[in-house]
Amino acid sequence: MRRYVFLLLILVSMVAFSFDAKSIIIVPERPYFTVDVWLNKPEGSVYEVGERMEIFVKSSRDAYILVYDINAQGKVTLIFPNKYESDNFVRANEIKKIPSKSTYSLRVSPPYGKEYIQVIASTRPIPIFNQLKELGTAQAFPTLSDNVEEYVQNKLKPYLTGEWVSDLTYFYVGRAPAFGTLIVDSTPPGMTVYIDGSYKGKTPVTVSVDEGTHYVTVYFENYTFYKEVYVGRDQTVKVIATLPLAQLSLSSSPSGASVYLNGVYQGKTPLTLNLSPGNYTVTFRKEGYREETRNITLSAGETRSVYVTLKPAQSSLKLRTDPSGVDVYIDGRYVGTTDQNGLNLILDPGTYEIKLEKEGYETDRFTVNFGPGEEKEIFRKLEKRVVFSEVRIETDPSRATIYLNGYYHGETPITLYIQAGTYEITIVKPGYRTIVKTITFDDEKEYFKFIMNRIE
Repeated sequence: MRRYVFLLLILVSMVAFSFDAKSIIIVPERPYFTVDVWLNKPEGSVYEVGERMEIFVKSSRDAYILVYDINAQGKVTLIFPNKYESDNFVRANEIKKIPSKSTYSLRVSPPYGKEYIQVIASTRPIPIFNQLKELGTAQAFPTLSDNVEEYVQNKLKPYLTGEWVSDLTYFYVGRAPAFGTLIVDSTPPGMTVYIDGSYKGKTPVTVSVDEGTHYVTVYFENYTFYKEVYVGRDQTVKVIATLPLAQLSLSSSPSGASVYLNGVYQGKTPLTLNLSPGNYTVTFRKEGYREETRNITLSAGETRSVYVTLKPAQSSLKLRTDPSGVDVYIDGRYVGTTDQNGLNLILDPGTYEIKLEKEGYETDRFTVNFGPGEEKEIFRKLEKRVVFSEVRIETDPSRATIYLNGYYHGETPITLYIQAGTYEITIVKPGYRTIVKTITFDDEKEYFKFIMNRIE
C-alpha cells in the first residue's frame, strides 16, 4: 500500500518569525567539499498544501548524509534516512533522490510560511549520524525537536566532527513574500559563498532572496568573511568581501638583493610589500651570490618578515690531466677521478689545496683560489715516478772494471744506486775473459757475483 507523508516544513511565517533564522544556519569552519540540496521546484517557490515534493542531494565526495526539515514554527523533522530508506551513504557526484522508492511520497502540509530543507554530509559515519539513523529507521519521520534553535545549537552542531559540510534550501507553503536581489562579490574573486547556510558557488554570485535579513559567509583559504544584510522588496543589495592585505618585509645580508615574487621583479632589499593572502615564491638574487628561494603562505592581515643570508656564488673548476685516470683530492678529501674529458667540480669561493695521484706517477700538489662565480680550467701533466735499485756486484777475482751501457762505474766489489731498468753490463779485467750481460733491475736490492775465467 502506498504511503503519503505530510511534512510540516520549515521556518518563517508570513507575518512574523517564530524563531531567529540565523540560529539554524550550519556552516563548517572550512568547506572540505561541497554538498547541494534542491527541490523539484526552483528555490523559493510556493508549494500548495497537499502538493508532492521531491528532494535531491549531490555530494562532491563519497559521504553519509542527513536530511531534515524545519517548518515555520520551528519544528524539526528527520526526513532521511527513514523507515523506508535506511542506507544514507551516497557516492561522489551521484544524485540522490528522496523518495527514491514508490512505497512512500512527501507532501506539503501547514503551517503556512517559509520552510527549510537542510542536508549535512560527512565523510565518515560520526556518532550523531548513527544515532539519528537508528531513530529514523525505527520511527516514520520522527520529530527531532519543537525548538529548532535549541536543537541546532545545542544538540547538533557541537557533535559534528571531522570533514563535514552542509547546504540549505527553502520554499514557501501557501504564498510567497516579496523578493529582492543579493549580489556577493569579492577581492580577489573566486571565493566560496554561503547565503543563509546554503552553498551558492564562487564569487561573483547573484541570487534572488525574500525580503528580510540574510546571512552571508564567504571563505577564502584561511580567511572567513561574515555579514548580515537586509534586502527589501525589489531591492538589489551588493556585498563585497575584501581580504585584508598581508604585509611582507624582506631583507638580506648583504642588502641590495633583487626580489622576485612568483617570478615578477618587486625591488631590492630591504623591501616591504602589501599583498593579498595566498601562496608565494620569493626569490632573492644578487650578482656574485647564490640565488635563494623561499615558499611562504600569507594569511589575511598577517605581518611576516623574511631574512636571508646570501652565500657567495659557487665557482667551477674543469681539471684535465695527462694521463687520465688520476685521483683528485681537495683539502685531503677525495672528489673524483679524471677521465678523457677531465673532471668538473663545483666549489665555494676560497682557496684550496689540490692533490693529484696515480700509481707509477709522481704526486702533484698545487693551490688554487676562486672568487665568487669564477670559472677556471686547469691542465696538469704528471711525471712518471723514478724508481731506483740498489745493486751489489762482486767478482772472483775482485778489482774488475764495471761498465753499464758503456759507462764506467768503478771496480768490484761495488754497490750501485741506479734507476730501475734494463742495462748492458760489461765486466773487464786484464788476463781474464770479458763478461757482457743484459740484466733488468727492479725496485729492490739486487746482488750479483761473477766468476772471471782466465784467458788461455
